[in-house]
Amino acid sequence: MKPVSIRDLAKWYGEVTGLNGVSFDLVPGVTGLVGPNGAGKSTLMKILTGQLKPSCGKALVFGEDVWRSSAVRRRVGYAPEGDSFYEDMSVLDFVRAMGRLCGLGSSSDAFAREALGRTGALEYAGKRLKACSKGMRQRAKLAQALVHKPDLLVLDEPLNGIDAGGRREMLELFEEQAAAGVTIIVSSHILEEIEAVTSRIVFLAQGKVIASGPLGEVRSLLKDHPLKLLLSASEPRKLGARLLESGLVTGITFERRGMEGGPDDLVLSVPQVESFYQALPGLVMELGIVIERLVPLDTSAEAVFAYLLGEEPGGGA
Repeated sequence: MKPVSIRDLAKWYGEVTGLNGVSFDLVPGVTGLVGPNGAGKSTLMKILTGQLKPSCGKALVFGEDVWRSSAVRRRVGYAPEGDSFYEDMSVLDFVRAMGRLCGLGSSSDAFAREALGRTGALEYAGKRLKACSKGMRQRAKLAQALVHKPDLLVLDEPLNGIDAGGRREMLELFEEQAAAGVTIIVSSHILEEIEAVTSRIVFLAQGKVIASGPLGEVRSLLKDHPLKLLLSASEPRKLGARLLESGLVTGITFERRGMEGGPDDLVLSVPQVESFYQALPGLVMELGIVIERLVPLDTSAEAVFAYLLGEEPGGGA
């Protein structure tokens, strides 16, 4: 049984469509949820946590309808994007209260302190929430999501407002939870870092799943779009001319590398990646050229998403 199974899920707000026929499964580990504002990410997360009733379709969590089953909702931890605090409470009081609401009873204090320790917030447990920075508030929200040790974590932009060092700590925490068998879905715009811990990515646009799976598999669906590669070589212009002549690339631009007068890097548009990789060693040997570096430029989640929407990478997807 999959921890989460979503089938033909739709949510309408009057004439506005929040989700439209969404279907996918989640397995233990981290799944990244990617999409522009208005794509339906928050709607999906609120349905998964039992806060919104679907207009049609099913959202099953551990085999149960999450809207109908209060028991299964106790197995879910949720950190929303927005803040909803009693601002005069201390961080510890807030997390402890959320633990009580989850049924922890007299154990809530110990569980709250443990959760605050995991998220790096224990040192300011006595601080009032209204006096906390954005990063502190984010850690408090993560702690309350973890306090009852859920089997499913739903995290909406959990890294917003956390500095680079804190983001690394949070990503390590997600990895630890995933290694313990927890199913995690994370919505985030900090994609380069999230990709390091995601086993799967779901791309949403206009309320629909436009692609899902490991990022490499999603990229393989885009056969009509050339892959951009950065290539450094001992004689870049000689190699560039030969690549264009061979038809292995459809375009080349040059980027200045390092000191003035040094060789340029090549940025290649490659329509058939496998053919390019198979032919390149032979061309290099034929020309007597040394390849110093060959790096894909557009396998990031942003670039894949731009392609899926028919936009150029970096064009605001």
